[in-house]
Amino acid sequence: VEDCIPLLLGLTPSKTDDLQEYSSADRLTIDAAGARALYHIFHFTQRLRSEWVNGFVKLYCQSDLVKIANDGLASRCIMDALLEGPAKSTSSRLLLPKLSGRLSFLAAERVGHHVVLKLFKALPSIEDQATMSAELSQSLNRLGSNAMGRTVMTSCVVKEYLEGEATWKEALSKMKEKDNWLKEIMGEDEEAEDGGKGKKRKRKKVKSKDEMKHEDIQSKKKTKKKMEVEQCHNFLT
Repeated sequence: VEDCIPLLLGLTPSKTDDLQEYSSADRLTIDAAGARALYHIFHFTQRLRSEWVNGFVKLYCQSDLVKIANDGLASRCIMDALLEGPAKSTSSRLLLPKLSGRLSFLAAERVGHHVVLKLFKALPSIEDQATMSAELSQSLNRLGSNAMGRTVMTSCVVKEYLEGEATWKEALSKMKEKDNWLKEIMGEDEEAEDGGKGKKRKRKKVKSKDEMKHEDIQSKKKTKKKMEVEQCHNFLT
């Protein structure tokens, strides 16, 4: 797996974790077809994808992962598959320590802040989310410098974390309730971590006035016919 991933992406793992020369304006060159193939691999069943997920996070160092998270194509194909796919609980736990120390940088970037938001939402435990809020709370000036950073502060309940544990937990609970309500409205069900597909709720089709009128006429015809049959039966008996 560790030999296949660089060949698919066309991205050789860096030997050092140096990000000093990295600029968000730099484009990451990866193989689009290979990245798309990896996207689908991360959606395989757990038995087939687990080695690929663990191998990917282990293979690339922090500097590589930051570049991937901040690149449009790489972020869409790889990070979205990891953080929104069926392996999101495992992937988020693996990615959090690898990206730790660079979250505030990504949070203020046009592409990178989406990864930060998805990472926070994908974390399975409240302890992991608290760790992430704590790190982000150390960079309020940077986060408040642009719209992306302010969005992260709100969605990752950063300011509430500084106000105390009770306030933070209450804000987090309200946010999760809102997300669950929206999912119910949209009829969305999450896929299970074991690779099983969650059952999607079937929404009833809204009938037009003509359809309702037609059904009403048909119902009246059936009732009338039933009454005629009963009358005929009573007459014969």
